[in-house]
Parts: sequence; structure tokens; C-alpha cells
Amino acid sequence: MRSVVVGVDHKHPDLARRAASLVQSLGGSLIELVCVWVDETAVSDSRGFTVSVDPDIAVSSDAYGADVLAGLNRAMADVGLPWCALRGAGDPAAELVRVADEVGAAMIVVGSRRPGLRSWATNLVGGTVAGRLVHSQPRPVVVLPEPATAP
Repeated sequence: MRSVVVGVDHKHPDLARRAASLVQSLGGSLIELVCVWVDETAVSDSRGFTVSVDPDIAVSSDAYGADVLAGLNRAMADVGLPWCALRGAGDPAAELVRVADEVGAAMIVVGSRRPGLRSWATNLVGGTVAGRLVHSQPRPVVVLPEPATAP
């Protein structure tokens, strides 16, 4: 079975479902979606222990991560493809590449850059996750745009 790595976050839990639709429209029924949520406020040590570097996020309750997984479970309830969810820490582009390498992913799917000041500042300093992946990957990177909103 081939894998497709999908970067997900708490603001766009439907991205994995849209990635599944894309895979299915291309005839990919023997594909597993590996949904990766990367906590940018955390770092992992060599033993896999993850710690938040943001003092405003309480790591012990892990409510932030639980919200992401709950949204993903709702979005993927009837998707019709096998899928799993993984949690990463640190740099989203590096984590998506690491997971894609581990599972031998055929491609990586990410969402487009979000509007807003924080997104603009992040893009200015380090570039977008999609842009960094496109320029560093031997595998295809698919950037799904935000769905159009009704007028």
C-alpha cells in the first residue's frame, strides 16, 4: 500500500478529507493517508520526549492536540480510505519530510498559506511550508487551496 502524507492543523481539519478526495479522483484506492499534525511550539529530544517551548500552552492537559485529533476524526469519519494520525514537533516542513521518508510516501499534501499578519510574518522570515517543501523534495508536493466561500 502506498502512502500520502498530509499536513493538518487545528484550523483546517477538512484538509485531510480534501486530500482523500483528490487521491480518490486520481484512482488511488490503495492509498493510506498519513495525517501529520506538527506542534510548532514543541521540541522533541532523542528519546522522543516532546516538550512545549511556549509557556502559554499547558502540555500536561494536551487539550490543543486533542482538539486537532477530534476535528480530524470528525472530518475523516466516512472518507473511504485508510488513514492514521501522527503528531510531530518543531518545524512543520522538516517533520513532514521525516514522516514521508519513513513511510515511503508517494507525495506530500499541504494547505495553502493562511491569510493574516502571523502568516505574512512567518512567510517573510522563513518562507511557507509549501514553498520550502517544493524546493527540497524529490517527491511531488500538492498544495490544496482554501475552499471557496459562498458569497
